[in-house]
Parts: sequence; C-alpha cells; structure tokens
Amino acid sequence: MACWFWLAGVVSAVLLAFANGAERAPTALAAALAIAPALTGFTLLLRFGRKWADAGWLAVWLTALTGLVAGTGGASSPLAAGLLIVPAMAIALGRPWAPEAGAAAVLGYALAALLSRFDARAELGPFAEIMTVVSIVFAAGVMALGRRAHTREAAMSQRIAEVSHELRTPLTHILGFSEMIERKIFGDISDRYVEYAGLIRKSGTHLLSLVNDLLDLSRIEAGRYELDLQTFDVRAVVEEVTRLSTDSAEKKQIALGMLTPETPLMVRADDRSVKRMLINTVGNAIKFTPEGGRVFVSAAMVDGALVLDTTDNGPGIPEEEREKLGQAYERGSGGARAEGTGLGLSLVRALAVLHGGALSFHDAPGGGALVRITLPVLAP
Repeated sequence: MACWFWLAGVVSAVLLAFANGAERAPTALAAALAIAPALTGFTLLLRFGRKWADAGWLAVWLTALTGLVAGTGGASSPLAAGLLIVPAMAIALGRPWAPEAGAAAVLGYALAALLSRFDARAELGPFAEIMTVVSIVFAAGVMALGRRAHTREAAMSQRIAEVSHELRTPLTHILGFSEMIERKIFGDISDRYVEYAGLIRKSGTHLLSLVNDLLDLSRIEAGRYELDLQTFDVRAVVEEVTRLSTDSAEKKQIALGMLTPETPLMVRADDRSVKRMLINTVGNAIKFTPEGGRVFVSAAMVDGALVLDTTDNGPGIPEEEREKLGQAYERGSGGARAEGTGLGLSLVRALAVLHGGALSFHDAPGGGALVRITLPVLAP
C-alpha cells in the first residue's frame, strides 16, 4: 500500500510538472530517482521482516531522498522535509532504528548541501514542491500505520499472556492427577490405564512448557521480565542440561556429549534463563538430528564473553533461513517434519538479548548446525 501511494504521488508530481512547463529530461531523471524506493519495496515485498531487507530499503530511501534534495537546491530545497520518511519508515517496520535513521537523515541533508552545485527547481517546475507535500503526507501516514500496528501487537501479547496464565493452573492440576494415577497412589489399576496416564502427563508437560514460553515472551515484550542475577559456575548448568537431555537423546540413539573448561567458569547471570536457553537449543538439536547422530554442547570464554555452542550433525540450517529463525512462530524448513511452534528459539534470542548478548546460527565443522549463544556475563 505504501509503495503504491508513493508511486502515485511521484506520477502525479511528474504530470503536474509537465503541465506547468517543466523540462522533460531533468524531470524524468528526478522521477526515476524518486520511484527507486517504491520499486525496491515491490522487489523486497516478500522479504520484509528480515534485518537485511529492512535495512536495505531504508538505505535506498536515504540515498534517493538525499539525491533529490541535492538536485533541488541542497540546503534550501523544500524536499529536505522528505528525509523524515527514513525514521518514519524505521518505526513502521517495527525496527528500533528510529534514532539511527534520524541521524542518517541529518547526515544525508548535510551531504546533499555539500554536493549541491546547482538548483534545478526552475527546470523541474513545481515537481519539488509537490513531492514535498507528498513526502510529508507519506511520512505522517507511515508513522500512523506503524503506531497502530504496535498498539495491536501489544494488545495481542496482553491477551495471549492472560489466556496462558488461565491455562497454566488447570494444566498443573492435570499433570498432578495423571502422575498420581501413573504411580497408582489410590490402588492398583490395569497397565493400560497407567500407560494412558503417562501419555496424558507427557502431553500435558509439553503443553505446559509452551504456555510458560508464551508467558515469558509476553513479559519480555512488555518489559516486565526481571533477571535474577547471580554469580555461579556455568559448567554446572551445562552438566545439568546434558543430564536432563540424555533420555530424549537415547531414544533416538543420539550420542550426546559436552565440553567445559577444567577450571571454574564463573558468570553473573540469571541461571534459570541460561538453563532454559540451553534446554531449548539442545532439545532442537536432538529433534532435528537423525537417529544415530550426535549432539555436542560446549561452554567457553571467547573474547571476554561466555559462548555456549550446541553442535549437531543433522541437516543444518540454510543460509537464507538464519535471519528469520529466532523470531516468534518462525520455523525452518525442517520444522514441518517435527513438533513445535517456533517459540523455543525466539525465547532463547529474547533471553540472550536481555543479558546483552545474541543468538546466531552457523555451519558446524563437518556438516550440521551450530547454534551459538554469546553472553557478556563473565564474572569479574
């Protein structure tokens, strides 16, 4: 919609400029520069949401508008107002880049003033003035749409949090009662009922973990998730996660191993969050690694930061999917063949960012995937 509006505005400005005696060659050149962002938007339409696509589109806007300002008078050009589109578009895309985009717009204005050698407004007729109006209306509309989208997302997150909270209490009761039946607390029952109770408990546990992930994600997005920072040896967390994951690895005959330093690796972080991050990355590795494969977990100090690597020899993660993985409900091409909602890695990324770190995806040596959590949490 935004691209079509901008394209229509450029076409209208060109037609009105020609009607008022504008010279064809310079007006056509200015129009070609003006429609570049719209054409780029059409090209990247299916890729918006990926960091490189959003950043690339903002760069095209900045370049095109800087060129237009430089060609229509530089510092005195009325089209300088069009540079407001760059931070407005950053807001509309849901990226936290508005301050940086605003600074880039100011630099673009300064560059346009420096590069301007002439004022072509006489040759362009009313093109610059019309495009200024189009730019201001466009920037205002984009910012309004961006705010509406953010409000809608906030309301949806709040609703999800409320529903998740209401689900957790009855799920806890179901798990408790199914475990009592499975353990035959109130007397002997047939093995089939015990088996069914075990299946209920297993499915309930999986559902409860999803509910907890939803709750934590909503708290993080709302800024209400508080880290309980403590100083501890991260080797103990790696060992515990490896032990907890042994059963699921053995069911697929997957060799599960770990590598930690011989000396204590002390960090100051939320140990519960670090454990949850590793449980998710190790669980994903086991899920997507074929039977008879191997999964390896390691913890090390690299360049003054804690690096937690989960490596497997599965199918790996295609380069084009790595950008979207870690966003809520996004799954890779192998996700259709395994259970899950795409919440696990988004929670890992969110918890890593809360610690000032990052989640990244790489090719494992010898084939497979390497999922890396980098946290600047080493204890002094």
